[in-house]
Amino acid sequence: MSIKKQENGTYQVRVQFTDSLGRRRNKKKTVASLTLAKRAEREILNEVDAGTFNKVQKKITMNELIDKFMLDYSRGKREVTIIRHKIFIENSVLTDEWFDNVQVSKISRPIIQAWLDWIASKHSAYKAESVFLKKILDFAVSYDFIDVNPFSNVRYPTPIDKPDRSYRVDSYEYDELLAFIDAVKSKYEENSLKYRKYAYLRLLAFTGMRMSEARALLWSDIEFTDTGANISVTKTLSRPIESKVIINEPKTKAGKRIVIVDKKTAQTLKQWHNIQQQAFMKAGVRSDIVFTNRRLNNYIASNQPRKWLLAAIKGTNIPQINIHGLRHTYVTLAVQAGMDIKTLQAQVGHNDINTTLNVYATVTKDMRAKTADIFTSLVNF
Repeated sequence: MSIKKQENGTYQVRVQFTDSLGRRRNKKKTVASLTLAKRAEREILNEVDAGTFNKVQKKITMNELIDKFMLDYSRGKREVTIIRHKIFIENSVLTDEWFDNVQVSKISRPIIQAWLDWIASKHSAYKAESVFLKKILDFAVSYDFIDVNPFSNVRYPTPIDKPDRSYRVDSYEYDELLAFIDAVKSKYEENSLKYRKYAYLRLLAFTGMRMSEARALLWSDIEFTDTGANISVTKTLSRPIESKVIINEPKTKAGKRIVIVDKKTAQTLKQWHNIQQQAFMKAGVRSDIVFTNRRLNNYIASNQPRKWLLAAIKGTNIPQINIHGLRHTYVTLAVQAGMDIKTLQAQVGHNDINTTLNVYATVTKDMRAKTADIFTSLVNF
């Protein structure tokens, strides 16, 4: 127990006690005078003796609980992470079918089990989402809104099958990349605003940049040189909802880096810059954004590059690849070409070299074909 006078002249009362479950608890109260502080102290002690603080506060809705939880959870989190969680809550938690304005104390284990069965039928990766709801209800337990988390002893059902993407490759071999670049260039001809699509996809494939890094680029980030270009990567771009553009710093220290660009890719960027500047003059627009949308007034949407890629290879024998696969392609072919691993780590911005080694440096068919020759060139007997 303590009564302490504050700098502003008020008095803070603090009473420590152990509740009926053996937990250490604190109750604080701030009052205007020493007399009131002593009275408040007696009142708190009487409530402790009466077991008042052992009673669990039940009257809180999921909406109110989530508001309290997000205030605590959001500290130090990236805005895009917070928005994604809010979208999940809106679409899968605070719905008429489930927990909108439902009293937390009325959410039982069978109800949570029913929710898990439902969400497992909708999303193949539902467990990551369910963990977030479990955290919210853990928060409710820690604040005595409920005694036990209703997630206790639930059964996690088998999720729906992941979409069949066996037709898609993780990265391109040399000949596939060559065919891909030719297809993209012929699809998005020069001297057209469509040329930005070629410039963007080539930049990813020939530098290993992340999609969010390339989308955030400004012309002031690019220094053209006699041998190509140097790109200063200092930010990433996210659009978790279509109308919201979020610029963040890279997640790790290594993400901030200088990316070295080859001469031909740099020339492609210059060509796009000339096309874009002419379009700006015609439309009366001014912008420093490298990859502008069709209206020239904003960043491109996150779903656009995949559409560009699919349109370019449609009707060809080039296998499908996702946008991130162009980054995989750069790294695996860079290894095949003999780039040392530390240089590669710096170029692609991996914080941990093991990420470069274990995740991205996959063995290409061509490298496997040379395995026997490499060995016998050393042990030739």
